[in-house]
Amino acid sequence: MFKYRFERLLKIKTQLLDKKRLEIAALVKQINETNNEIEEKKKENGLRRKKIDNLLREEKPDRNWILFLSENIEKTDEAIRNLKIKKRQLTEEKQKLIGEAQELLKEKKKLERLKEKEFENYRVENLRKEARFLDEIASIKIARTISRSQ
Repeated sequence: MFKYRFERLLKIKTQLLDKKRLEIAALVKQINETNNEIEEKKKENGLRRKKIDNLLREEKPDRNWILFLSENIEKTDEAIRNLKIKKRQLTEEKQKLIGEAQELLKEKKKLERLKEKEFENYRVENLRKEARFLDEIASIKIARTISRSQ
C-alpha cells in the first residue's frame, strides 16, 4: 500500500492555506464595509451641503444652523479621511496575506507533484515485482513440466 512520507506536511500546508484564505475573506469583508461607510458619509455630507445651500438662499439664513452643519461636514470629512487610511491599511494587510497564501500554494503544489512522482514510482515498482513474480511462477511451471516429462 502506498504511503506518502510527507502526507502530514501536505495536510499542514493545506490547513495553513485554508486559514490564510479565511483571513483574506475577512479582510475583504472589512474593506467592503469600510467602503460602504465611506460612501454613506459622503452621502451625508452631500445632504448637509444641500441643506446649507438652501439655508443660504433664504432671506434670513440661520447662522447657527449653517455653522453647525459646516462643523458636521468637517468632522465627517475627517472621519472619511480616517476610513480611507483604515482601508489602505486593510488593503496592504490583504496583499501581504495574498503573498503568503501564494507561497503556501506553491509549497503545497510542490508537495503534491512530489507525491504524484512517488506514487508513479511506487506503481512502476509494483508492476515490476508483479512481473518478476509471474516470471517465477512461469519458471516453476516450466521446470515442473520438464521434470515430469523426463
